[in-house]
Amino acid sequence: MHNIADPTNFVCECNRAFHKETLHPLVSLIDMSAPCVGSQVKTDCYAVVFKHRAADSEKYGRRYYDYSDGTLLFVTPSKKVDLATADGKMLIFHPTLIMYTPLGARLKEFSFFKYRPEESLHISCCEEKVINRCLGCISDELCWGIDEYSKTIICNNIELLLNYCRRFYTRQFITRHNVNVEAIDELDRLIDNYFTSGQAAAHGLPTAGRFAPRLGMSAEYVNDMLKNETGKTVCEYVQLRRIQLAKEFLMASDRSVGDISALLGFSTAGCFATVFKKITGCTPEEYRRN
Repeated sequence: MHNIADPTNFVCECNRAFHKETLHPLVSLIDMSAPCVGSQVKTDCYAVVFKHRAADSEKYGRRYYDYSDGTLLFVTPSKKVDLATADGKMLIFHPTLIMYTPLGARLKEFSFFKYRPEESLHISCCEEKVINRCLGCISDELCWGIDEYSKTIICNNIELLLNYCRRFYTRQFITRHNVNVEAIDELDRLIDNYFTSGQAAAHGLPTAGRFAPRLGMSAEYVNDMLKNETGKTVCEYVQLRRIQLAKEFLMASDRSVGDISALLGFSTAGCFATVFKKITGCTPEEYRRN
């Protein structure tokens, strides 16, 4: 791995690794087909890595139902970036660049920065043209030189790029609908087992992070996949599954409402009744009678 000597000046060091002139100390767009010193770097920047028709795209999660014209990876500071890309580009920008900007305020919305490499974005030819156009605008602005407008224009163009990536990820969730349904079926089994085994009583409501490793996914990917398929967050979806289990217990067993409430992790029977009525329109007792 190529070690960066001065982590506070990563952009400049990374440019030197690719024998590239530094046009801005906080952001750079690098042609990764250029000769490079080393094969990996540990960055203190955000990175968007574009691989054009990568031969190793399966390493990044591409399957037969995905596009194959290019692959995009998103990296957060402190993560390693693979530089062994024969044909591609890498946009790096330091967190300082986006501080106190609209992009900085919105960055958490771009949850794909926390996805695993196997959850990368695989794009079509048309989508690739859009990505290259956005990167071209960033490159043009870097070549323009630094003035009072540079930060705003660069950040706006990075935000536009990320907005398009968000759109393309939504499209990828659509083309992966069938496998997503299978993953959600498995998630249902994991959630149901969590509640019926009494874990909710001991640990409370589960988060995406509890189930993500069992699904072979990152917690952020599970959240986004579920939101795209069902319109619900993991928290909302778990709550609905919990109430569905409550219905089944009420109809198929003689357990008391208090016992069901405790098993499903509600703090009190009153809390259970309130949530149950909010979702179903009736109390647990009324549901059992009817």
